[in-house]
This record gives sequence, structure tokens and C-alpha cells, in this order.
Amino acid sequence: MTAATTVTLTCPDCRHENEIERIFCHSCGARLDRSALSARKMPQTEAPEEIQKRVQGMFNQRKARIRSLFLQALKLTLAAGVAAMVVEMLIPPEVPSQKKSDNLPPHINLDLEMMIQYHRPPFLRYDEEGVNGFIANTLRTQKGKLNHPLVDFNRAIVRFDNGRCGLTMERSIFGYSFYTTGIYTVELRDGKLSSFASGGSIGRLQIHPQLMKYAGFLFGDFVTAMQREAKQLSRVGSIEFQDKEVIFAAPR
Repeated sequence: MTAATTVTLTCPDCRHENEIERIFCHSCGARLDRSALSARKMPQTEAPEEIQKRVQGMFNQRKARIRSLFLQALKLTLAAGVAAMVVEMLIPPEVPSQKKSDNLPPHINLDLEMMIQYHRPPFLRYDEEGVNGFIANTLRTQKGKLNHPLVDFNRAIVRFDNGRCGLTMERSIFGYSFYTTGIYTVELRDGKLSSFASGGSIGRLQIHPQLMKYAGFLFGDFVTAMQREAKQLSRVGSIEFQDKEVIFAAPR
């Protein structure tokens, strides 16, 4: 077994071995030569440049970690937002249930033609149920224009409010219904019928009016199927939408 080596200071006068903490010899009191200790290697100090690099590296790692956490949180937020939008799009809006009525729908086209030709009666008034019944009966023979590959047309529903008309299209893919709605103001001037989008939705996801300007393709097949009726409406005197009903006036 090897004993540990103890560092000592040897007195130059009496050769006594002294502890390295002593300045004077414990035996004879002579001053000890401590220059031998300075020859020993002292711990090497780190250069300021190296310290700066090491500290910057620590902060850079922290920044990278914060950036990574921020990007992960952003991705989760975007994913949650997209999921919420999809859910809103799949929830059906508040529309009347689809049911068969024993009452025959009004012959709106015949009534309008009589009013246009003979100005009798001066006004025609229809509620939402009557108009929706007329539309359903008219579109029954237009399914070829309304069905598309993988997408089947189910029905079209109109709703009337003060100064506005809402159109909801119910379509289905593999039996699952989805709904698109447009809210429009209608203007009849100089025999020309124009509509302007003021809002809309897909399911219950609200669409900004500015975006609805470019969503006409969602209702293009309906407009084509009802083109004859639209031409007839352009010949009336005026169209007024009130709460749950529409009023047509004879031309002057």
C-alpha cells in the first residue's frame, strides 16, 4: 500500500520539514523559501472571449428552446382552429324539417304571369312555406342539373327577412348532408333583376360578405335550374321582402 505524498517546505538552515502554510521554520525560526511553491501549476483561468462564447451559447440554446415551444403552440392553435371550423361547417343550420305536405303548392308562375299581363291582382303575397313548396315542385324535374358526381341535391330552402332573402342548399355526400347558405338583397331596376350578397355560411360557419362575392358557384346550379322563373320575376313591378313573406307588385 503506497502512502500519500505530503508537500512540505524544507528549512534551508536546519532541514526541518514544515507545512506549506508556514512562513517561518517551526524548528529554528528561519524564514522559509516559498519560491518553490510558485513553480507549481496554478489553475488556468478562462479567457474572457471563451466565457462570452460559452454564455452566448447558453442563451442561444434557450432561445432555440423558446422558439421550438412557440412553434409547437402555434401549430396546436392552428390545428384546433381548423378542427373548430370543420365542426362548425358540419353542424346543420336552423332549417325547417323536410316533410311532405298534403297541400298543393301555389302556382306562383301562373299567378305572376296573370299579374304581369293583366295587372290583376295588383299585388301577390306568399309566405315561406308556399314559396318553398313551389320551388320543391319546380326542381323535381331539374335533378339532372342539380346532381353532380358524388354530390346529390336534396332541397333548396328560402327564408325572407326585412329587405333580405336567404337561400340554403342542402346537398349530400354518401348520405351525409351539408348546407350552404347565402343571404342576399335583391334589386329590380329597368327590367333587370340583380342580387348582392350580404352574408352567408357553410353549415354554421359564418362567411364574410366580401368572401361571399366569390361564392356564387355554390348556387350556380340552382340559378340555372330556376332561370325561367328568374326571367319572369324581372318583369314584375317590384319585389319586397318582409318577415317570412315576399310581396310582388304588378308592373306599371
